Amino acid sequence: MTLLEYRLASIVLGLVAIACRLVPIRRRRVVLATARLPVLEGNLRHIHDAIRAHRPDIEIALELRPYSYGLRGKLAYLVRLIRGTWLVHTSGLIVVDNAYLPIHVAPHRSATTVVQVWHATGALKRFGADTIGGLAEPERRFLHRHYDYAVTAGEASREPWSRALRTPLDHVLALGAPRTDRLLDPAALATARTRVIAANPSLTGRRVVLYAPTFRGRGRAKHGTAALDGRALRERLPADHALVIKTHPNLDPAKQPTAGFDIVADPGGDMNDWLAAADVFVTDYSSSIFEWALLGRPLVLLVDDLEAYERDPGLYLDYRTEMIGCQVRDTAGVADAILSGVDDSDREAFIARNLGACDGHASERFVERFLPSSGGPDATRPAAAAGSRARPRGRDDATG
Repeated sequence: MTLLEYRLASIVLGLVAIACRLVPIRRRRVVLATARLPVLEGNLRHIHDAIRAHRPDIEIALELRPYSYGLRGKLAYLVRLIRGTWLVHTSGLIVVDNAYLPIHVAPHRSATTVVQVWHATGALKRFGADTIGGLAEPERRFLHRHYDYAVTAGEASREPWSRALRTPLDHVLALGAPRTDRLLDPAALATARTRVIAANPSLTGRRVVLYAPTFRGRGRAKHGTAALDGRALRERLPADHALVIKTHPNLDPAKQPTAGFDIVADPGGDMNDWLAAADVFVTDYSSSIFEWALLGRPLVLLVDDLEAYERDPGLYLDYRTEMIGCQVRDTAGVADAILSGVDDSDREAFIARNLGACDGHASERFVERFLPSSGGPDATRPAAAAGSRARPRGRDDATG
């Protein structure tokens, strides 16, 4: 976003916000919004399902519109932001999993609570206001402003989230990552694996190797990696190993190298479904490492550009001393690691440090914290203790 675009958008959305102050707040309406994907997934999906399951008296409004870079896309996005601004300033609870301009351009009303449930599960790569290079203009003046609370997977990410999301540390709550709940439910895990294999019959009876690297760069300059040679890896592995690639959803799939892979997964598909189906996970700096840790399966990290990534955007974890899995620098190393096996003797300590509040009940805990059964959205109650397994009282749900 250019400075001119920001100024025009902030004027338009600011006027909408002022007009909204004439409208009563619907305290029992919850808004789930993202600028990442056009579908409900991750933390927002699990929070949505928990509300529907436990608070059927709550209304849910969805705002799912990815940011576009072309002129026509930007204009269409602005129109959706006008609706989003109206919802932000007339609803009781707003939940987002990424930056969202209607929240940042103007302070929301005191009766509204805004909660950031960042889409990454743990503190791995630096982001937001906490990248090593810092934010450039115009993001420096508006990005990640006006959150009331942020929710993390465990204590280790509270301080990084506080800096990155410009939220006071005591308002960063280790309630657990809702998206991890189903990974800790054996029945849900088995169902997800069955669903993936049913949609991809060639995986039946094979060892599934999932490759899902993250992106490099920022904004329009985001790009993928060519570190893994799919053809060479396919030649090294036996036929009973199925190679699957899932590129990052924020990248143009047509520009990502996919040759040699048995299956090219939909980039926008549910990542946790693929984690459930995979037997080996190959990645680099993806925050999916944290979810994968909960499954206790082999992890291979292809980090050929580790030193560069440490410089920009920077990492919260020292890959040399704090990371699990087997680290390699090329395709041959990936093949060797897959065939020889990976020993993660430090996995439990890694989980305790980074995922201490993820116990399979994070979604319920979120509902109990922000939608107590005694009333509508309420951010004044004490936060539930991290790791608590207490279930919400009363009914929960929403209409979408």
